[in-house]
Amino acid sequence: MLNYDVVVVGCGPAGSAAALRAAKAGKKVLAIERGPEPGSKNVSGAMIRKDYVSSVFGDGLPFEREVQRIKLSLYNGDSPVDIEFSPENLVTTGRLKFDKWLSSVAENAGAMVISKTTGLELKWENGTAKSLVTDRGEVTADAFVLAEGVNSLLSMKSGIKKDFTPDTAVQAVKEVYAVKKEDINSMFNLPDESKGLAWRFVMTDPLIAGFLYTYKDSVAVGIGSPIKELVSRKMRPEKVLDDFLDKTGLAKKFEGYSLREYSAKVIPEGGFPSMNPGKGNVYLCGDALGLVDPLTFDGISPAIASGTLAGDAAASGLSQDIYYYNLVKDPEISKIVKERPLEGRMLGTDAASGYINMLSSALNSWASGDLLGIGKIISSNFRNVMPDLIEFMTKMR
Repeated sequence: MLNYDVVVVGCGPAGSAAALRAAKAGKKVLAIERGPEPGSKNVSGAMIRKDYVSSVFGDGLPFEREVQRIKLSLYNGDSPVDIEFSPENLVTTGRLKFDKWLSSVAENAGAMVISKTTGLELKWENGTAKSLVTDRGEVTADAFVLAEGVNSLLSMKSGIKKDFTPDTAVQAVKEVYAVKKEDINSMFNLPDESKGLAWRFVMTDPLIAGFLYTYKDSVAVGIGSPIKELVSRKMRPEKVLDDFLDKTGLAKKFEGYSLREYSAKVIPEGGFPSMNPGKGNVYLCGDALGLVDPLTFDGISPAIASGTLAGDAAASGLSQDIYYYNLVKDPEISKIVKERPLEGRMLGTDAASGYINMLSSALNSWASGDLLGIGKIISSNFRNVMPDLIEFMTKMR
């Protein structure tokens, strides 16, 4: 039976960050990935902060386009209200290339990365995990990092976390279309192939948060909707995506272009710190901790942050109390934690309708020069709605 200092399950951003940190600490590290290669199982739009990723993994990030514009479309019925702003230091990247690069950095630091390997069970003795059973054999280790994503079977089997319910989860669906570089530039009014667009959508009936990201020669588009709403309306996610593409006019834009990828993912609304980040010598990170924002789909930065801390904890044998404290104090993770109450309010169907209707009315009044109308709208909704809207708009940047 092979023995390692640290075994990492999952080679997404969180797992690769954990493997990298543990390897840099001089530990013998094994990282396993159940997919055919890192990045093959994801549904992220992959807009990331270049400087943050580089601060952990170094130079060489394989990004596709620099995000020149972020566009936000709020739909009140069939008519959207559009807002645009210029971000700084954001890039788009394909998750397959991105995740493969992250794992290669961990490999270069000394970690062993093995794909097509599934973790089946942790074996425990007196509250300590002693070995991991995989479909290719059993390995022992001093510590284990579980970066297995939302479907955290090992974490649930070990009693570290509970399964999510439809009342506390969002169903996300993504499509990627192959589009020529020059066609992307023309479609979205981009000056050249180095510049990109990130487009966010919010609409009701049903409640949807959507995204679109431009890559070099492809475009990713997707939506997320609370599962409880899909169930109550008896709607399938793929039908919601088709309706979304029709309503936004994107279906016509992609006519004649081939569908390169289709994927789906469930995103729990809750997560750390309402759940334990580990048990004994086992540390959870990334999506396994629920560190993804269902409003903006941002999970990569907190995944890397938590993976870094998990790798440090595993290499040093930190207690769960100290690991919990380090997670809470991390800026990337504390931001997600502080946003939990906003998520709960914004993801309520009735509340979301009120927010969108109010903002649409206010912006329409502004466009028509009705300043008095804006004042009335804001004053009548300020106490209950405006603080959430301001916070939501800040998050979208």
